[in-house]
Amino acid sequence: MDLTLAERGQIVIPKEARDALGLKPGTKLQMRVEGSRLVIEKKVALDLSRWVGKALDDGLSTNAALSELRQRPVPWKDGDPAP
Repeated sequence: MDLTLAERGQIVIPKEARDALGLKPGTKLQMRVEGSRLVIEKKVALDLSRWVGKALDDGLSTNAALSELRQRPVPWKDGDPAP
């Protein structure tokens, strides 16, 4: 998707991208510069209430627990180093 920088430095995130990422007015975003790239990511707050004060004694591996916290699949197998 191509974007155009407005006169005051603003950009509009296309509707298709907003819908795909679940972006709504007030959604927090993080921005960083990587070389010549501008990276904008949705800021996600982790719900740690399940983990606070509890040991991982429910049979989850560390990788599975991290996957659940991050709400995305683990791209590596247990025992392999995390990327």
